[in-house]
Amino acid sequence: MTAAGAAAVLEVSGLTVEFSLGGGVARAVDGVDLNVRPGEIVGMVGESGSGKSVTMLALLGLVPRPGRIVAGSVRLRGKELRDAGRRELASLRGRQMALIPSDAGAALNPVARIGVQVGEGLSAHLPELPRAERRGRILDILGRVGLPRPADQARRFPHELSGGMQQRVAVAMGVQLGPDLLIADEPTTALDVTIQAQILRLLLDVREQSGTSILFVTHDMTTVAEICDRVLVMYAGQIVESGPVVDVCTAPAHPYTRALLAAVPPLGGEPPERLTTIPGSPPDPRAWPAGCRFAERCALRASMGNPSECTSKAPPLVSVADGRRSRCHFSEAEDA
Repeated sequence: MTAAGAAAVLEVSGLTVEFSLGGGVARAVDGVDLNVRPGEIVGMVGESGSGKSVTMLALLGLVPRPGRIVAGSVRLRGKELRDAGRRELASLRGRQMALIPSDAGAALNPVARIGVQVGEGLSAHLPELPRAERRGRILDILGRVGLPRPADQARRFPHELSGGMQQRVAVAMGVQLGPDLLIADEPTTALDVTIQAQILRLLLDVREQSGTSILFVTHDMTTVAEICDRVLVMYAGQIVESGPVVDVCTAPAHPYTRALLAAVPPLGGEPPERLTTIPGSPPDPRAWPAGCRFAERCALRASMGNPSECTSKAPPLVSVADGRRSRCHFSEAEDA
């Protein structure tokens, strides 16, 4: 349902975020470029610590201290958000861009009832809405995200709900106004598979009904394959591969993407005796290596006799096929 050729809802170029720490400066996000077109669902996938969540917070202007955006551009519908003040950003959040956080327990106000919190966006952006209609919308969205007896849940406080129910409240708050851009950070965390499927269906419905574009942040390649149109693979603060989700999942160009897919447990048949893992750990963001950041963990490099360019020269993100890009010196060799 992507609008072909339409101007991007979100355009990001050269986004760089640093954190000043006691032991130096950590560059958590390093020159990220991405775009999301109207009605498109773009997945951003990678291990914990790859920079996904910091990228997401930077888009919303919510990078926590001591972090700061040091370079790059973030445009929403052509408007540069780095130039926007705090009040202007606050007015955009909820209606033009919204967030579904991964940790709903930390995001919800512990001393406010659920109905009040879900209704805050309606009050801020649709103050003219009659009280009865506002309450009807609150109960409707609580029901759509799978909360039983919405009227009862609306009267409760967050601590009276399970973790999964809290997460569904967070989803409701993010989707209720049909924003231009919805950033979903692990939106199905702590939910059982039935509710996960319901939430994914709701996100697809929001896209269909409101034309909402979605940036879907996750570590789960299976969910990306199920719901997304395109995928961005992130590692060590950089995008290392991007392209249509079907192409990336069936013929990955970057060794890190291939390793992520190999780590997904197979469906059906005999379960493996040992799950596949990626050896080693990501490099320290306070001192990124001079070459490829995945080199020390790369099976392709090892199979090629550890070529020196992998550790001496940083690979650029280049086109490897129509609509596909990869940050690897040997992407063509891998495809061959």
